Amino acid sequence: MQFFILILTGLALGAANIVPGVSGAALAVIFRVYDKLIESINSLFTDTKNALMFLIPIGIGMAAGILVVGTVLDGFFDRFSFQTSAFIAGLVAGGIPFLYSQAVSRGGRQSSHFITAVIACGVIIALVLLRPDGSGTVVGEFDLRMAILLFFGGVATAAAMVVPGVSGAMVLMLFGLLHTIMDTISLITAYLTSPLDFAQLMPILQIALPLGLGIIVGIFVASKLIAYLLKRFFTITYFAIIGMVIGTIFAVFYNEDTYASIDYMTIGIIIFGVIAFASGMIIALIFGKRETEESAQ
Repeated sequence: MQFFILILTGLALGAANIVPGVSGAALAVIFRVYDKLIESINSLFTDTKNALMFLIPIGIGMAAGILVVGTVLDGFFDRFSFQTSAFIAGLVAGGIPFLYSQAVSRGGRQSSHFITAVIACGVIIALVLLRPDGSGTVVGEFDLRMAILLFFGGVATAAAMVVPGVSGAMVLMLFGLLHTIMDTISLITAYLTSPLDFAQLMPILQIALPLGLGIIVGIFVASKLIAYLLKRFFTITYFAIIGMVIGTIFAVFYNEDTYASIDYMTIGIIIFGVIAFASGMIIALIFGKRETEESAQ
């Protein structure tokens, strides 16, 4: 029974990690498995049996959650790109109050903290504006540059996944990889319906291998760096994260793919976009309130 409970928990964590603005780590805190998850990762080579008994069912559930939600999101992006992107931007924006409450919970607030947030936000906006294609999405054929970007995107995503309140999918968005990953998830889902069609495997492996390798490195290396920063520079680290989150909202609406499903902007589309943004923000605010209550306990 515990095995299946862990699978269901992993299902929720996987679903959360694929939605920008939703923190899988924060959900793990709410489900009261966060400490055990970090402990199992850190003891994988010293207490392998017990670590795997926890990580395997969690991993199975996360994989299923990522596939299901990723496929659904990819479908929404294809049909309602602006409204879906606005909803995601709302989720991201709604998470800021929780991040701010975390940031000031230990070190208060100083002008240097806000300056750090502004700098972090400026860096993200500059990276988005300097993209050669003028959007927030990586395009083009798979090459060494793409493999390197996928690897470091995986490292950063894995590191973000261990910080409560930070979305791993948001990091993929910052790297311009979110739509690439969504498309790959759809390819995986299609491949699972015809597993003997090995021709479908190559485009999947081209993305999955460097990203997966980066995630593995991120879990064991970058997550330790994040843990160190949070231990030594907790407040300023969280203010930097807040700046990056604000920059992500800009990236969403600057991204050309946000407008891919519409021929021209109308009042109706704008209204539905505003409703989608507000809905995402309200959901994130409610979720963030729950996270704050759990953190206080």
